[in-house]
Amino acid sequence: MPTLNSAEKEVKPMAPSPSDESGTLDANEAQSENALVRKLDLYLVPLIIISYILIFLDRSNLGNAKIAGMPQDLHLHGNEINWAVSIFYATFIFFEIPITLLVKPLGPSKLISCILLSTSLVTTFSGFMSNAGSLIACRILLGVTEAASFAVLNYYVSLFWKREEIAKRAAAVYIAVTLSGAFGGLFAWALTQIDSVPAYAGWRWIFFVEGAISFCWACASFFLFPNSPETARFLNTEEKRLAQCRIESQDKDVPFRWSQVVAALKSPICWLSGFIQLCAGVYYHPLSIFLPTILTGLGYGTLQTQYLTIPVYLFATVMVFLFAWLADRTQRRAPLMLFFSLFTVAGYAILLAWEVPAGVKYFACFLILGFGNVLLLLNVAWLNGNIGPRYKRATALAFNQTISNIGSIIGGQIILDREGPRYRTGQAVAISCCGLACIGVMSLWWLLRSKNTRREKIVQEGKEDVEVGDESVHFRYQL
Repeated sequence: MPTLNSAEKEVKPMAPSPSDESGTLDANEAQSENALVRKLDLYLVPLIIISYILIFLDRSNLGNAKIAGMPQDLHLHGNEINWAVSIFYATFIFFEIPITLLVKPLGPSKLISCILLSTSLVTTFSGFMSNAGSLIACRILLGVTEAASFAVLNYYVSLFWKREEIAKRAAAVYIAVTLSGAFGGLFAWALTQIDSVPAYAGWRWIFFVEGAISFCWACASFFLFPNSPETARFLNTEEKRLAQCRIESQDKDVPFRWSQVVAALKSPICWLSGFIQLCAGVYYHPLSIFLPTILTGLGYGTLQTQYLTIPVYLFATVMVFLFAWLADRTQRRAPLMLFFSLFTVAGYAILLAWEVPAGVKYFACFLILGFGNVLLLLNVAWLNGNIGPRYKRATALAFNQTISNIGSIIGGQIILDREGPRYRTGQAVAISCCGLACIGVMSLWWLLRSKNTRREKIVQEGKEDVEVGDESVHFRYQL
């Protein structure tokens, strides 16, 4: 890693790694950097986790409301719940990139807070839904408010940690998903016990209370999230300087240009990464949304179902830690994604076979939710560390999630009520998409290795480097 002084004198755009530039830090500087990273982790990671827990609770409460009597009260028929799930993700296709690009005029911290505030208001007023039309309208509004949340939070991580450190910190977003899945169902069940107080059905209180909690956190977030290392009030002057130099040693702050947006949209890396995320969205999101329905179909009651989701999501939380730790420890993405995806395939194969005891089917849910995160987590971390400069990266992350949510739309349609409790179509499509995602990983792995090899030859030939970000000949893609 470069010394602080060398980083200030010469900053190369998105260099392969700081250690390639100018030696290593001495003991005191290394100790200061480690202390800084710990400080960033202790302050920022909890903020990210809490924020996305609340966002995901607001997003996934539809599944809990479904088994608490909402379809009967709203007079829903056929696959109207499925359409509500799919139309929610459809809004992401149109709004993810435009809202993400608001990081330029608003700044990432204010954009995160605005997302939290608008999401909380839509969730709260969703408790007043009265028919299928109002359900669809509320899900469209919620989709618009949440469209950029995932991309913006992942982009936010890249502003404070180096690309070698991104996977563990980006895991905070997925930990939020699994923790909300673990306890969100039980919390939702507790809220449904407020039935008929005052004259409101229990499922409505899921929206009222969760929306109110999110609103309080959204208001606080305007003061808690720093916009950049320089504006972080919890850092002293020297720590701010070191934090900024750490990031600039890899990612020079290039002014916003529309050409960066176009470059991201044209990049084959972004398209392949998006294809992987799309396939992962198809196989993962249906089970994460409809897990209570599947468990109910296995013969469990409502309360038992909520209890049984907790161990599944806690196991998934542990696995997210493991994936992220291994990825940053080994600095490898593709091999881990391919290996752990085999367990997801095995889980769906069990559900597809179906003629096994209920306990085995429950075990299959552990395999799918526990190991299914590996592609979703590491693919985004892979993209986050391989694209630059900053606004190109923000566009790439938003584009990745735009394509991913096409997968979520498909996923919302493959779990058909008439096929319950087996859901043969859903399991068959899911296992196929997991296989396609692995093909996408292998293709992207080959592409990045080829680019690294070509750049080695260019450097050896001594050609002038006129590019910035990941187009620089000095940049080496993570594999």
